[in-house]
Amino acid sequence: MTNDPATNYFVAQSMKPLGSSDAQTLRVVQLANVAGTQCRGAALNSKAMRAYKKSTGYAGIKGKAYDDAAFLADDSFKYFNFGALAHLCAGTDYLFGPEGHLAPGLVRAGKGVPIASYDPQNPYVRLKQLKRPQR
Repeated sequence: MTNDPATNYFVAQSMKPLGSSDAQTLRVVQLANVAGTQCRGAALNSKAMRAYKKSTGYAGIKGKAYDDAAFLADDSFKYFNFGALAHLCAGTDYLFGPEGHLAPGLVRAGKGVPIASYDPQNPYVRLKQLKRPQR
């Protein structure tokens, strides 16, 4: 696998803009959390994440705007399986590395492979629900 969006379908899909900037923000936060916790050797940069959330107005997404944005963002992860996770891990540096094209510096790239091994009986990866911003 590669971190080039021309050959990595999941990275290319992650780069496509969503219908609203709020949904885009929620998707980036979710992608960074998944990459930082489920990719071998990768780590979430919490200081950069706080700065990203502040610069994008994450805490201001409330009520119906949050529900609409979460619906759009969650649709990106509807069929998130081991293959999508493997492609995300391979593309972590491209998306979130120091010169990241989606959100620079959010995740320190690791080895480019998932932590868990493939389970043919259950190929889908369970993700944490998007959290509403605290008041």
